[in-house]
Amino acid sequence: MVPPFFPADRDLDLSRIHRLLRLVMLLQSGTRKTGDQLAEELNVSRRTLFRDLGVLQQAGVPYFHDPQKGYGIEADFFMPPVNLQLSEALGLLLLAESASKTVDQPFMAPAIEGVNKIAAAMPSFYRQATAEMLSRVSFQPASRPVVESDREHFVTLQQAIEEQLYCDMTYGSLFDAKTLSLRLRPYHLHFAVRSWYVIGHSEYHGEVRTFKLSRIGRLDLTQQRFRANGRFDIETYLGRAWSLIPEGRIYHIELEFSPMVGANVSEVIWHPTQKERLLDDGRCIMTFEIDGINEISWWLLGYGDQVRVIKPAALRERLRHIHAEAIKTLERDSTVDTP
Repeated sequence: MVPPFFPADRDLDLSRIHRLLRLVMLLQSGTRKTGDQLAEELNVSRRTLFRDLGVLQQAGVPYFHDPQKGYGIEADFFMPPVNLQLSEALGLLLLAESASKTVDQPFMAPAIEGVNKIAAAMPSFYRQATAEMLSRVSFQPASRPVVESDREHFVTLQQAIEEQLYCDMTYGSLFDAKTLSLRLRPYHLHFAVRSWYVIGHSEYHGEVRTFKLSRIGRLDLTQQRFRANGRFDIETYLGRAWSLIPEGRIYHIELEFSPMVGANVSEVIWHPTQKERLLDDGRCIMTFEIDGINEISWWLLGYGDQVRVIKPAALRERLRHIHAEAIKTLERDSTVDTP
């Protein structure tokens, strides 16, 4: 049976669009490259490269092939100029400035490079005006892990998803408290909570699972193909999960936040099902309809004694247990002499 998160096929996905744009840039670089060199630059197979070249041909991109020198593109082929308003130019530059803080993430470096090219072509008045505005704006990105292997795994999994190839990998599972060896049918790459994840069918678990890229050890791309039965739909898969992992049961959550944090917590949309009511005394009553209680419990722990769980009892009991264990740890540590 086809899983419900595999609807009918859609248009080109983001990873392939990014690869096609990169292919156009390589063809426009002025340096002729053979098919093997292009495939290596893009980290894809020759079969995928020729399929991408076919897409460019259908789109009217005038590339050519010289058997002696390789592939290139007509010198007069460029993307059409874009006429930007000052506010639009500033918005793009602000976006690039914020993205520069996360340049280690896939897609960020070429995106910043593209915006810088647009900026270089702006009239001097625009450049001066936007530079003056940018000097008064700053960004502080959220903390995030910097794991070099994430980028390598991302590229490998991107190819596996595009070509529907099985992957063999080792994974440091926190839930199982051991390193697993498993075969994966990767369906989707997803960024959430400051990290990249791959979602796919694990033969070890016999179901679709979510894996954090930074916990993947060895990752080998096989030459065995799988059939995906349509395009994986991330929204259907995640459903009403608080963050990443649906648990298979919908809970009605009702919370009361104290006046100290009520206004702040009400200013953020934490979940699509959220409803909030700010009381005259500053308290905030907030409700959610979510799949599972494990993920939301870790969020609530950050508010300590400033939040009260009205419903459900299962969530209240889970928080009580975690707080009780924390008290035991603090009491045990308090008996240790400090210098």
